[in-house]
Amino acid sequence: MRLLLLATTTYAAKQATQAPRAPGALTPVIPLTNLTQALGGYRPKQDYAVFFYSPYGEAGAYCQRVLPLWDAVSKWHATKKTKRLSVVKFSCEMSTEHRRLCQAAGVRQFPTISFIAHGSLKWRPFGGKFSKDKSPSRVAVYRGIALADALRDWTVALHRVSELQRLWSGFRQILGRERSPQSVEIEALREELRRRDAEDQNRRLEASIQKMRAKLADAGAERNAEASTATKAAA
Repeated sequence: MRLLLLATTTYAAKQATQAPRAPGALTPVIPLTNLTQALGGYRPKQDYAVFFYSPYGEAGAYCQRVLPLWDAVSKWHATKKTKRLSVVKFSCEMSTEHRRLCQAAGVRQFPTISFIAHGSLKWRPFGGKFSKDKSPSRVAVYRGIALADALRDWTVALHRVSELQRLWSGFRQILGRERSPQSVEIEALREELRRRDAEDQNRRLEASIQKMRAKLADAGAERNAEASTATKAAA
């Protein structure tokens, strides 16, 4: 029952970024939970093109100038109804958790535009150069010029690569040479339950130790009081 509840919560969080959008809508914000899952150890069921930005200072001002280009890319994919691709944005300065996640995603400056694919993207489709940054292997960082058409073509090209990877992965799963995303996700949920159970057990153990210490302190106080009373009676 607990595993089902946790799985239901995870599924609901994923659906939040997969809801249909109107073609004229601006780029949606991806929740922290969804981006964490997309960058996690198991491969996501869809791709993410993410605009990492900061709302503050000179970097924030530059992000605001570039963001309309990303909105145009988002609108184009919404109009084309591109399957298994979410064009989103994410603020790296909203909280400490946001900053840590951006660091894990390889964000070193603002804005940073990244593509999270099904498989490894260390070998780039353009130029064939091996990535030397510290971003995860399934993350490609845009290095081109700030033009809407260039950004759109980049997302289309990487999404096609990712779709081929997804097709090949499905074939390997049929052959039994690769675990399905569902089995990996279930194992991750079970690991999360084991972690929570261990934390609960540690809390219960700590509470029991505190109660035992309190009882020992009370018993010692009673003995001291009895000894004091006996000493006064003898005197």
